[in-house]
Amino acid sequence: MNERTLVFSQGREYVLKKELGQGACGKTVLLYDGVIGEYFVCKKYSPLYEEWRESLFKGFVGEIKLLHGVHHVNVVRVFNYVLHPDKYIGYIFLEYVEGVDVEEYVRSNPEGVNEIFAQVVDGFAHLEARQILHRDIRPSNIMVTNDGVVK
Repeated sequence: MNERTLVFSQGREYVLKKELGQGACGKTVLLYDGVIGEYFVCKKYSPLYEEWRESLFKGFVGEIKLLHGVHHVNVVRVFNYVLHPDKYIGYIFLEYVEGVDVEEYVRSNPEGVNEIFAQVVDGFAHLEARQILHRDIRPSNIMVTNDGVVK
């Protein structure tokens, strides 16, 4: 069988539910996929300053490569991505975590702090074993699901 490139249509539709945040390199939104009935977090690469667009795009693609290969219960999953290298635009579709950040969870459930701590350590140990460094560790980036699972 000969190798050939297959181009798939990107005509999928999502419902924009809400904006979740914005940083120097883009915006994060909550999307709903009506076809499969699932929510996704979409991280759009779109730097605040036009002069950053090309230089930081390689790092965004590197983030996709790193995260796509990570499979651990305590690390948010990457489901898909879309890249437009000619325009230096990209999107990462991530697992949506229904819950609260770790600080709010521990405040409301102080008796569960040891279990939460163990899960946080497990998640970061998994990243460390793959030589991945999370450069934005803060309570708002560590979520706990409604079932008590750290992400």
